[in-house]
Amino acid sequence: MRKCLCCLLLLIATFASAEERAFLRSYTTNQITIVAGFVPDATRIILGEPLFLTFVVSNRADQPFQFSFFGDSNFTITATNATGTPVKNINQGRGYGGGGSSVSVLHAKAYNERLLLNKWCGFDQPGDYAVTCRYTFCNYSTGNGFFGPSVVTVIKLTILPTDSKRVTEIIKAWGYVVETNGSLHEAAQALAEINDPRTIPYLAVLVMKGSDINYIAADALVRFTNNLAAADALSRALKNGDEFNIYVPQIASTALRNFHQTDRAARTLLPGLTSSNENIRIQTARAISWTGSGLAFSPICSLLQDKSNSVRYVAALAIGRLGDARSFAVLTNLLIDSDYFLRIAAVKGLVTLNRPFQADWLTPIIRAAHNNEANFRAYHEAIVQMCLSRSDQVASGLVSCLDFDNPSVKDWYNWYLLQYIEDHDGLKYYYKWHHDANRDGTEEELAENRQILSELKTWLEKHKPN
Repeated sequence: MRKCLCCLLLLIATFASAEERAFLRSYTTNQITIVAGFVPDATRIILGEPLFLTFVVSNRADQPFQFSFFGDSNFTITATNATGTPVKNINQGRGYGGGGSSVSVLHAKAYNERLLLNKWCGFDQPGDYAVTCRYTFCNYSTGNGFFGPSVVTVIKLTILPTDSKRVTEIIKAWGYVVETNGSLHEAAQALAEINDPRTIPYLAVLVMKGSDINYIAADALVRFTNNLAAADALSRALKNGDEFNIYVPQIASTALRNFHQTDRAARTLLPGLTSSNENIRIQTARAISWTGSGLAFSPICSLLQDKSNSVRYVAALAIGRLGDARSFAVLTNLLIDSDYFLRIAAVKGLVTLNRPFQADWLTPIIRAAHNNEANFRAYHEAIVQMCLSRSDQVASGLVSCLDFDNPSVKDWYNWYLLQYIEDHDGLKYYYKWHHDANRDGTEEELAENRQILSELKTWLEKHKPN
């Protein structure tokens, strides 16, 4: 962090200073000349100090230089001490920190990737070290796979004993990055490496940022959950998730439970349940359900009477996640509600409550769509939810919903069900079924559809749930 990245790129553009050139070399690969290497932000740090490297590829040729980039999977970074003893290797370069992408570096342009050395090498003592950084090029878009030569840089790194004054300076420096909205991902990575409660205010800001940042901050805050400031930050982090992005609220919930801070978290969140803003009520219901606090049960249940359908549906799932002893009775009562989507939300709540899935929670919703296209959305969602349950009742539940007396070619109801039945117990009938929404079908087609229904009915008699 001691050298600004933009300054580094400017130096590369002008063939770099003498100090930078020590880390950069010229390579010729695929008949293209590049200048590449790993440039550290510093070569003297204290023990435990976060240290970033910049992997640089600068193109000196007229034609573009192309390669594939798969997170950290093509990097190898190792270190040895002054006696040649290897430092503990933490990351084996198996894709940590990102997915795949294609890179094209144009003439006189540079590609760079920032890497936190601490994620590879577990330095546990002061001393002099040799850090060997290697990157192996590949280009899967052209089918070439790996190609050489590899970029290799050896960095002489001195690690000094920890120093309280320097630790303070480091925390303040990264805190300034947070306060000025600089490179927040780097700030989160760096602050997460520093086991000091003075990082909490900055991590509390970062835990409310985007999904590429908040999980790092949440993992770091977990170390300090016996600190009320950290507990309050994790309580706010419970809001930073939805039905599909649960990592941050999940680890925050676990930490708050371990340190008996769930009631405190619930109290801070309760006012949001009565907000005039629908989105805040939704966000708060999701968040407070992660606390598992009994204080939240009645207030969440009251949202089942909310004027907003969306709030009611989220409340049903939240009641399940809350895990209260009273949750099961409330959710099962919702299974006879006239609102099919509220029923589906209740089923999701029951599954979250770890209750054994019952196909008959959903089969009435599926059957209600028969000859009623107005219910198609609920019909589809109920089928999907049943399949997602992975229960041994899925196949029999879906087959039981078929209209065994209707071999129609034109109707969509049976045909649509068969495509989901297709995935279970070898019941491969979807592609055999005759369906055409624009015609009635021939007698032969109807007879074949009728035969399929007869075979499935026979199968169902042998596989009814106990």
